[in-house]
Amino acid sequence: MTMLSERDVRSALDLVYDAASMTGRDPFPRELLERLARLIPADSIVGYHEAIIGRPCRAVESVEIPEEGIPADVQEAGGRFLDQDPLRHGPRRREVRALKLSDFLTRRERRKLEFHWYVWKPLGIDDSLRMWLPAPAGRARVIYLERGKRDFTERDRSMLELLRPSFIRIQAACARGQNREPAASALTRREREILGWIAHGKTSREIAAILVVSPYTVRKHVEHILEKLGVSTRSAAVARVIELP
Repeated sequence: MTMLSERDVRSALDLVYDAASMTGRDPFPRELLERLARLIPADSIVGYHEAIIGRPCRAVESVEIPEEGIPADVQEAGGRFLDQDPLRHGPRRREVRALKLSDFLTRRERRKLEFHWYVWKPLGIDDSLRMWLPAPAGRARVIYLERGKRDFTERDRSMLELLRPSFIRIQAACARGQNREPAASALTRREREILGWIAHGKTSREIAAILVVSPYTVRKHVEHILEKLGVSTRSAAVARVIELP
């Protein structure tokens, strides 16, 4: 681990201290991720997700900035060229170190890959920094930061690794709380909002227009709602959570 400055260590401790006072279902809410992206500058994407390992991986918990998420065509390309990504979850989910994309590929080597042209480049990603947290068998939990134009430094890696033990405790405490919550509390604020519009008979396209997001984003939220509630249809999700006349 690279020697960190006193200012860096103090900033990391402040982040962990403030995280303890954040409430909600998500272990790493947007407010925390925004703070993390200021501590370890990431100008493309910062997020947390828990995924079921597969081809492609399927996220069951996800908080990401920007909220609109990854476009459908880029998602499809990511699955098609998955084997070209050295940071894919299958072989990396048990890692205890934070890893950088630049640990494995130079910029020249990246430009030879379809994954670069169809995934990294459209998203403005020149380097990634990822840290995995302990997860059940068949799943991966990862905090990720994506940056354009310059690579992550050893200081950035050390900062994320310094935070890892605290992030593991945060995630575990949140999971214990979730196990005691009723079905409605298992959903994020945005998921409850979308489910409310579904209960009023709105389609994904209509909800997207109301929330000023893409229909794809709404569909992904609906997938997460069904997964969390253990149901297969929208009407079943509404019946599970909302008391209708």
